[in-house]
Amino acid sequence: MEFLFEKKTLPEAGRYGAEEGKPSSCIMTHMSLRHANYDQIAPTYDKRYERREYAGAERALREFVGEPSELRILEVGCGTGHWLNVLKAFESKVMGLDFSLGMLARARTSFPTSVLIRGTAQHLPLPAAFVDRVFCINAIHHFPDKPAFLREARRVLRPDGRILTVGLDPHAERDQWHVYDYFTESLKIDKQRYPSSEQLRAWMVEAGFRDCVTQEAEHWVSRMPAREALEQGRLDQAVTSQLSVLTDDEYRQGMARIRGDMERAEQEGQTLFLTTDLRLYATTASV
Repeated sequence: MEFLFEKKTLPEAGRYGAEEGKPSSCIMTHMSLRHANYDQIAPTYDKRYERREYAGAERALREFVGEPSELRILEVGCGTGHWLNVLKAFESKVMGLDFSLGMLARARTSFPTSVLIRGTAQHLPLPAAFVDRVFCINAIHHFPDKPAFLREARRVLRPDGRILTVGLDPHAERDQWHVYDYFTESLKIDKQRYPSSEQLRAWMVEAGFRDCVTQEAEHWVSRMPAREALEQGRLDQAVTSQLSVLTDDEYRQGMARIRGDMERAEQEGQTLFLTTDLRLYATTASV
């Protein structure tokens, strides 16, 4: 497989590959192509795991793969390799795929024994019936052709194989998040980027999967003073893709709204709190 990257053959970060001139992690909106440039974000990406616990997502992943065994596992959208590390007990049986060279370079530095693949989700560079498990965590919203990814996942899975995806579902309208409140374009964009859980299961069935089930995997609830969030860099544009995909003007306008409300609250001797009440959903299916 020519796209498998061994330790000494990983290309230099910061260069786009087969699709020349096309930024990594492309995202379609109705009117334009938006993207989060993960080659630029890669150096600070892992800070999200320091700021927020992912115990539910990790539990869902461990239950999905089971005890260390001879299973061959593929993560699509592996990024810096955080979830590969969770499965390090599987050693060489785990592979990670991403399109961003910057993210893969970070993964190679952190996990030098991992098998890493440069490729796209809709054209997995693997033979048919090659792996036992496919998973993606907080990644499917970056794939420009999600049904094609699911068809490819079905193709590369062996008989009795399984797939897991974990991500937001903004269509459920159960969440409250200061990002959606203050950066008003972000919720509309997320509803374009993320499929609903119902749509995801329907695509899985169309791709040939069965026993498609969605469960809540993670529920984050927090309140943080806005000034503290600003001082800690929690509203930097690179912190989350919901901010990274905004135009400079959209981002500045959202920050101005937060600062305005914060200053008005402080003038009245009060504190503006930024609220997070978000859920991640795990959807699984079998071949």
